Amino acid sequence: MAKERQKKYDSVTHYLTANGGSQVTLTFTQFDELLFPHSGLPKTARTDVDWWANDHKHPEKGAYGWLNASYQVVQVNLEKEYVVFNKLLKSNWLF
Repeated sequence: MAKERQKKYDSVTHYLTANGGSQVTLTFTQFDELLFPHSGLPKTARTDVDWWANDHKHPEKGAYGWLNASYQVVQVNLEKEYVVFNKLLKSNWLF
């Protein structure tokens, strides 16, 4: 299942790499339609802000999907169902 799951979040990496500017806002509906057409966004992602933590230590969550694309989550609004990603500056990794 790990392989299937990892593949699932690769769609986030590919989307951000291909379409991302310095800031990307995606609604939960866009996640469902563009990134997870077969399964939809995980239920936990809709109810638990921790799912969106920029933490690569929990691959069951989506973080490595955006971290691999050099993005981080800067805002999550569960009520209005959207997420804002900012491109990580290369300089962040030098310190």
